[in-house]
Amino acid sequence: MDIHALIKDITPFYNKYKENKEIISGCDSIILMWLVGDLLKKYLVDSQIQPHSLYREIYGKSEGSVNTIQKSYITREFLSKSYRIRNIFKDKSEIQKTLPNLLKFRLFSQAMPFFDNKKYMLKGKEKVDLIMLLNSNNSYSFIINRIYALQKKKIGIRNPRTQKLRELDKDKDIFIDFYNYIYLLLKKRDYITIRKLFNINSDLLINMSKNVGALSQEGLKTYSLDNIDKLPDKWKNFIYVLNYLIEAKTPKKRRRFRRLISPKRIIRLSEMLHALSSEENYKQFIL
Repeated sequence: MDIHALIKDITPFYNKYKENKEIISGCDSIILMWLVGDLLKKYLVDSQIQPHSLYREIYGKSEGSVNTIQKSYITREFLSKSYRIRNIFKDKSEIQKTLPNLLKFRLFSQAMPFFDNKKYMLKGKEKVDLIMLLNSNNSYSFIINRIYALQKKKIGIRNPRTQKLRELDKDKDIFIDFYNYIYLLLKKRDYITIRKLFNINSDLLINMSKNVGALSQEGLKTYSLDNIDKLPDKWKNFIYVLNYLIEAKTPKKRRRFRRLISPKRIIRLSEMLHALSSEENYKQFIL
């Protein structure tokens, strides 16, 4: 089997997972990923290449590369977890026996090191207790917080969701400060006067507007924002944050940022920047 045939075989499973992951049970998600992992395992045995090399082959475009063709949209994270699941469970029936009442896949995903990492793998009563927790009828938040506590105890990991969000606190503050600044400029309702307050050309304002809009969701086109060193600090600092987020190799940082700043607020800033690009746009804009 060549790589394109493998991608063709995996794609229906990946699409089914992506389209239904919010509604199917955790157990069914794991079974679906086990099937993908089984395809990967057979290919790895036949081709004698390393798993991470195969994941790069399937996705195609290397992170940070420019002129490399992307072969598929099947993420390396999905492939890696599928292969790990295939190695944790010998067959699908074991999944059904072990995790019949798993609420969501993410609960198992967070607990995976306790199943397959030699350093942190649980045994005996500890493993039994973890499986009972994953199958319990407790709420999602109760179970995930118990897993986070176990991670902190066994691995030293703090709650990864809140910890990662805190890493973007400074970027959030710069965004809010800049948003308020632009809002006050528009509130003056005097384009000629406010235009004297900043020397930013219209093309840069339009590209900034487009890039801010692209931050609100994945898949939108972005534009280069160069030659910003001579801009006022407030503008320069905001563009640094904007570039940092839209140029991130994966969407994870952008998704976290949208938890701190709502897409609606991001789009509103995009519209306000566009309003500053010309007097006509300014007059038409409604606060």
